[in-house]
Amino acid sequence: MSALSVNQPIPGYRRASILEAVAVRIGAGLVEWAERRRVVPEEAVRQQRDAARRRDELSLLRGDVLGAAHSGLLLPRR
Repeated sequence: MSALSVNQPIPGYRRASILEAVAVRIGAGLVEWAERRRVVPEEAVRQQRDAARRRDELSLLRGDVLGAAHSGLLLPRR
């Protein structure tokens, strides 16, 4: 295909105006931005999982301490 045939107008098709081209560019940028926001970095996922595990462990320890205190097994601090 020659360069001349590529640049020839196509019947029924008009070139996009500058405003339309800018709108397409902005729209594509917004889609890309939205997709980046949906992706959660692995580091953040790991931190959230570790924090949940620590909360569970602390909850168990707190329950053990309260149980020991109510049963009289926990000695008061001096």
